[in-house]
Amino acid sequence: MERPKGFSDFQWLQTTSGKGLLRIADREITVSQGQGFLLLPNEAHAYKPLEEPWSLRWVTFSGSQTAQILKDLDLYKSEVFYLSNPDVALKHLQEMNLLLSHPHPTTGLEVSAAVYALLLDLYRYGSRTELRSRKQQMDVLAPVLSYMEQHYNRLITLAELAGLLRVSPQHICVLFQQSLGVRPIEYLTRIRIRKAKELLLLHPDAEVQSVSAQVGYEHPSYFIKMFKKQEGLTPTAFRSIHLNAF
Repeated sequence: MERPKGFSDFQWLQTTSGKGLLRIADREITVSQGQGFLLLPNEAHAYKPLEEPWSLRWVTFSGSQTAQILKDLDLYKSEVFYLSNPDVALKHLQEMNLLLSHPHPTTGLEVSAAVYALLLDLYRYGSRTELRSRKQQMDVLAPVLSYMEQHYNRLITLAELAGLLRVSPQHICVLFQQSLGVRPIEYLTRIRIRKAKELLLLHPDAEVQSVSAQVGYEHPSYFIKMFKKQEGLTPTAFRSIHLNAF
């Protein structure tokens, strides 16, 4: 396939067997099973098989909000993705094919939903490089984790954390899920509660309201709620049990 002027719609093409070569601008990239590539509209590209049979499943899509949705999902340029779970994406393509083979009044809406589900799973399971080990993922997040440890006592935004790695807020959430299995706010809560436990025991006479403020919670009631959710008891009960143990 040679398209010097590109194609009018967005495209997702996924390899099911064999190996091919994709050319985008001055880049040439090998695409194998378990990989796929996203192509943006009107961008010159070409692809051809390297190992036969090179089998592809594909979908083209468009819409007034498509570019913004892709940008929000950190899918903002034509490129190849590794898929940790390629069957999930193929399932969406199969669903679209079945819907279009038996059209009915709501087929358009259902296919749109399937396309959106596909994009969400590309966001969840797609990686621009071969899947990193947990250690490598933690190494990537190290500056963010260190920053949170230093600044847990004030408001920290997703945009602020994302800026440390020069990625989107959505992508920083993906990195946390892949590496730690939690969202950034959940990890921050763990830090704050851990620090609160230290303060409660180091300063037995300190009021809960004071401890709450020192670990970044403006409202003591919310601090107590989060503390109980994580520890199973209130800050006062936690302090009482541990101080009386000594």
